Amino acid sequence: MGLTQEKILANAKKYFKTGEKYSFMTNQLMEFLGQDFIAAPASTMTSLHNAFEGGLIDHTLRVTAYAVSINNTLPETLRVNQESLIKVCCLHQIGKAKLYKENTSQWHRENQGKMYDFNDGMVSMSVGERSAMYALQYGVILNEEEYQAIVNFGKDST
Repeated sequence: MGLTQEKILANAKKYFKTGEKYSFMTNQLMEFLGQDFIAAPASTMTSLHNAFEGGLIDHTLRVTAYAVSINNTLPETLRVNQESLIKVCCLHQIGKAKLYKENTSQWHRENQGKMYDFNDGMVSMSVGERSAMYALQYGVILNEEEYQAIVNFGKDST
């Protein structure tokens, strides 16, 4: 499954409008992420999720909608600030924007579903660490909880 170009552009527009509305998308970050982010997949393999062009923003928008929905079902005393929740959800995987490159091996694509490879030219760090770095480097202000939520994305909490 993939997305049409129209859906990719509609998702990008929604993502960036959300970023402007909740004041976490700076002009510098938007420019840095650019087309790489709009086209980025969420994963490398078809056996995972959204391993197709535009998959990262599509995934991010879904995660954000689910998180807001779940947060709204919690008792008032357990809810987190919705603006902060949306900010963290929308920024937690921006580190994938330049992380993947298209796999040129037709054999791996057809036989293993490996649609993307990792960009070997990047310094090794977790997606959360890279996401927080990008956000801070390009003018996003994060409080301690937001920073920790992004940096700890994907880490085992036990």
